[in-house]
Amino acid sequence: MPGLYAAGDLACVPHNYMIGAFVFGDLAGADASQFTAYEGELPTDQVRDAHELIYGPLRNPDGPPQPQVEYKLRRFVNDYVAPPKSGARLSLAVEHFERMRGEIAEMGAETPHELMRCAEVSFIRDCAEMAARSSLARTESRWGLYHERTDHPQRDDEDWLHHLDLRKSPSGAMEFTARPVSPYLVPVNEFSPTGGLSRHLGEVHPEQVSTAGQRDIAPTGSRITAPVRTETHVSAHSPRILELLALTEEEPSLVELSPYLSDADPAVRAAAVATLTETTPDGTGPALAAALVDEDAAVRAGAAASLQELVEVLPPTGELSTLLLAALGCDDPTVRSTALDVLRALRLGEAAAYARTLDDPDIEVRIASVRALVSVDALDVVARATADPAREVRVTVARSLNAPGALAPLLQDPDVLVRAAALAALSTTGCPAPYDTAAVTALTAPAWQIRTGAASALGAAGPELAVPALTKALADPNADVRKAAVLSLLRHTATPEARAALSTAVHDPDADVRAYASRAATPA
Repeated sequence: MPGLYAAGDLACVPHNYMIGAFVFGDLAGADASQFTAYEGELPTDQVRDAHELIYGPLRNPDGPPQPQVEYKLRRFVNDYVAPPKSGARLSLAVEHFERMRGEIAEMGAETPHELMRCAEVSFIRDCAEMAARSSLARTESRWGLYHERTDHPQRDDEDWLHHLDLRKSPSGAMEFTARPVSPYLVPVNEFSPTGGLSRHLGEVHPEQVSTAGQRDIAPTGSRITAPVRTETHVSAHSPRILELLALTEEEPSLVELSPYLSDADPAVRAAAVATLTETTPDGTGPALAAALVDEDAAVRAGAAASLQELVEVLPPTGELSTLLLAALGCDDPTVRSTALDVLRALRLGEAAAYARTLDDPDIEVRIASVRALVSVDALDVVARATADPAREVRVTVARSLNAPGALAPLLQDPDVLVRAAALAALSTTGCPAPYDTAAVTALTAPAWQIRTGAASALGAAGPELAVPALTKALADPNADVRKAAVLSLLRHTATPEARAALSTAVHDPDADVRAYASRAATPA
C-alpha cells in the first residue's frame, strides 16, 4: 500500500525488536519526508472510528484498568502462541483473543497516557490474533524453534515454501493467501523456489477442542480448518478467483470484469469487487454502486468499503447518482450510510433525498443524513434532529448548526457530551447574551467536558464577561479545560487583562497549555 510504512517486529525481517523499530523508523521517516502532506478531506468514518478508539475509555473511568487487561492478554500470548505450538493451543488462543474484544472495549482511562496505553492494548490484541491465525494456517514446522508445530513436525516445502499474505475480507474477517516464494537472486543450496500463482486459503478458524468448544463432541486431532490444498479443499468456483487474480495484473476493463461481478458464487463477486477497486477501470463508480444492493452481505460490505476508499477519484456522474439514491432503500444500514456519504462527498444529492433518511432506524445512517444535509445548507431540516433519541446524532447536530438560537435545545440536553458539543459550537456561531452567561455558569459544571465546551464558547463572547471567567478557568484541574481557556483568551488579546492572564499560563504544568499561551507573545 503506497505511503504505508512498517518498523520493528512486523516489518521486513524477523527479530527486529526495538533496534529494528529505531532503524527502520528512521528510514521510513526519511523516505516519507519527500512527499507532500495530504491536504484533502479525511474520510469521516475513519476519523470517527479513530476518535472512538482513542477516547472511548473516557466513558468507562471505572472499567478494568489497562495494566490488568494487557497483563492477561500477554500471558495468553506467552502461554498459547509461543512455540512449541499446536493446533489446539492456537485455537484456544484465537477464541480467547476474540472474547477479549469485549474486555478491551470496557477498559477505563482518565489521563492522556492511559488513553494511549488502552489504544496500544487493542493493537496488541490484533497482532496476537494475526499471529495465532497465521500459525494455524501454516501446517508445518519451519525456522527451527520459531515455528515448531508439535502436530506438524516436518517442514513441507511443496505446500509451504510460501509467504502468507493476510488481509481483511469485505466482511471484516482475516483471510489468507499463500504466495509462492519467488526465485532467489542469490542461489541457496537447500531451497529452489520457483514462484507461481498464489493459492487462496480463505479464513482460518479455530479447531474444535474439548476445552474450547462444544462439550458433547469429542476433541478432534490438530488440523487446519481453512482450505489448504487447492485440489481437495477449495470450492468449485475457486478457479474463477484465480482467473481474477491473474486478470488483475493486466489492468482489465469493466467489460472484462462484468462476468465476475455477476457470477453465481458470492465469493467470486466479492473478489471481483476487490479487483475492481484495485484496478479502477472506467465505470468503476456505477459498478460498485450496483454491487451495494447485492444479495450477499460480504459483497455489499466490500462495495461499501471500496466506494468510501475511492470516493475522491470517482467521477460524479448521473448514473452513479441514480444508483446511490436507489441504494438508500436497501435493508442494509451500512449500504444506506455509505450511499449518503458518497452522495455528499460527490455533491450528487439534494436535501429532499437526505431528509427522508433523517428518521432512519440506524444511528449511523442518521448521522450520515445530518452531514449530508449540512453539505447542502439544509440546516433548518437538521434542526429537526435536536430531539433524536441517540446521543451520537445529537452531538453531530450540535457540531453542524450555525446559529445560537438553533443550539438552544441542545444546551439543555440531559446528556453531558451533547451539552459540551453545543457549548463548543457557540465558539463558531457566536456567543451573545444570554448564551454567554450560560457559558460562564457552565464553567463550574462537574463534568470536565462541559467546562471545556464552555471555555471554548467564551472565545466568541464579549471580553468584559469572558476574560474574567476564562482567567479563573486557567486554574481548572483538567488540562483540556485550561487549554480551551487559553485558546479562547487568545481571541481576546486586544485587552490587557487577557494578555496578563496568558502570561501566567506559560508556566502551566501541561505542555500544550504552555505552547498555546506562548503564542500571545508571538506577533501574528
